[in-house]
Amino acid sequence: MSQYRHILAAVELDDSGALLLTRARELAALMQARLSVVHVVEYITLDTGEALIATPVDMTQEMVTAAQTQLGALCERVGVPATSAQVLSGPVTTEILTAAKTLGVDLIAVGHHPRRGFLSSLFSHTEETVVGKAPCDVLALRLAAA
Repeated sequence: MSQYRHILAAVELDDSGALLLTRARELAALMQARLSVVHVVEYITLDTGEALIATPVDMTQEMVTAAQTQLGALCERVGVPATSAQVLSGPVTTEILTAAKTLGVDLIAVGHHPRRGFLSSLFSHTEETVVGKAPCDVLALRLAAA
């Protein structure tokens, strides 16, 4: 196995994100690699009854600002410099893959939430899409179902 030099941790802003970030930090330390962190605020479509419209820009900016505060606190809690973290907005998978290419990472760490039942097939499987389309290796960490 080759040495990873730059790891990208794509995190959620909850306990599962803290677990993923902790493991990514430990792996980066073990590999003496640089660690970058991203959280993606996904655009929300609003159903007006007649048409679907994108979230207003000011509302998206408020969500990004709130996420920046939360991500900074998460980084501090886990012992990762907040300067290595950024909040992006847009489609989650697209933003993770774009960040990986832009930053030139050689490993993406994402969380995997086990899903069961019929309804699970209706929801997005971000980690599976990242694995399939990533320009580098992907480490999917199994996160316990909430």
